[in-house]
Amino acid sequence: MNDHTPDSALWLEAISGTDASYGVVFDRYRRLIFKRAYDRVRNATDAEDVVAIVFMEAWKKRDSVRFVDGSLRAWLLVVTLNVCLNRDRSNRRYRRLLAKLPPPEFEPDLSERSLAQIEAGEAMRALRAAMKGFSASDQRVIELCLIDELTVSDAAIVLEMPVGTVKSKLSRARKKLQVELERFAPNTEVIEA
Repeated sequence: MNDHTPDSALWLEAISGTDASYGVVFDRYRRLIFKRAYDRVRNATDAEDVVAIVFMEAWKKRDSVRFVDGSLRAWLLVVTLNVCLNRDRSNRRYRRLLAKLPPPEFEPDLSERSLAQIEAGEAMRALRAAMKGFSASDQRVIELCLIDELTVSDAAIVLEMPVGTVKSKLSRARKKLQVELERFAPNTEVIEA
């Protein structure tokens, strides 16, 4: 078994009882899944939890995973997005409950953070806030095509949508995001795929 073994072959070995093959798949995608989860949750511990849940879900659904050109990458990214969306819904419910409590008296001193960190955080919050205005289906297209840089055809396969539908969702999303996020990248245009 080498680094060039297709995911589909490793997966077949893994579900046939070869633990090492599942380990290779895990090692191959753990960092990507962590990065994508961290982009959404902005906390290393929570991102590690997402990684664990994604691979647990992959194993639970091991007989129905979808490969794109022999790769699990796109399918794992969709599972990651779904886990993050579920986590976001759960966190919103939790925050609504916390909102009923009195606010804390201590506020952290933001002067210790660099301006770049503050601006990056603001841009990410603005992007996440803008994405909340999209349907879950549109969010998946945005994540896969704009953030994860999958091709429209690969995204269409893993999302089980016609390519034209993905293209039109992506085009509408780009136009809307360009308007909503203009203050973070003034005088730039969104490039059509």
